[in-house]
Amino acid sequence: MGLKSVAGLLVAVSINCGGSSSNLDCDWLASDNCWKTTASAAQSCLPLPSSSGTFSADMSTCTYAAGQVVTFTPPLTLPVPNNNSTWNFTVANGASPCLTYQEGVSKNVTLTVMGQTFTEDAAGISGLHVTCPDGTSFSNANAFSLLSCPGGSFGGLPGIAWSGGSTSLSVGLINTGGDADGGFGLSLSVFDCRAP
Repeated sequence: MGLKSVAGLLVAVSINCGGSSSNLDCDWLASDNCWKTTASAAQSCLPLPSSSGTFSADMSTCTYAAGQVVTFTPPLTLPVPNNNSTWNFTVANGASPCLTYQEGVSKNVTLTVMGQTFTEDAAGISGLHVTCPDGTSFSNANAFSLLSCPGGSFGGLPGIAWSGGSTSLSVGLINTGGDADGGFGLSLSVFDCRAP
């Protein structure tokens, strides 16, 4: 199983996030924040958690009988390595994109759900900066302090979790406000794909 939270961003290269922002703190993480609302908006178009899709031979897509297609850029290699893995996938329901999750070279993260985008970036040496779909932003100069916030996994910080092996992969978003699963705060199942 792999688990990646924004705490992993803290070792990424420093970037300058200009503009004003509010405090990213335990209260924000516990609130009905924009990570939770952005992720939860995808529930209506994601595959059902009880269903599974089938990988293409080249591991570039995973197709569900209900019509959803997960596209991986670049194609996946299984098993997914626990270290230095980056994610770039889109879940589409018919012709419409439902959810896109991307990690950049500097480990910045972008989650887009039906045209609404949440971003998180490293800020300074150990800081964290998030921007909501409405443009409001929140930052903390020492994001390590957030790991001790009560509730959720990793203090409630946004993140991704996955499990699988050489023939399967399940991915979900943690700390999205739903019921915790397996102690990791995996509350939104994104996809569960199997080799043919």
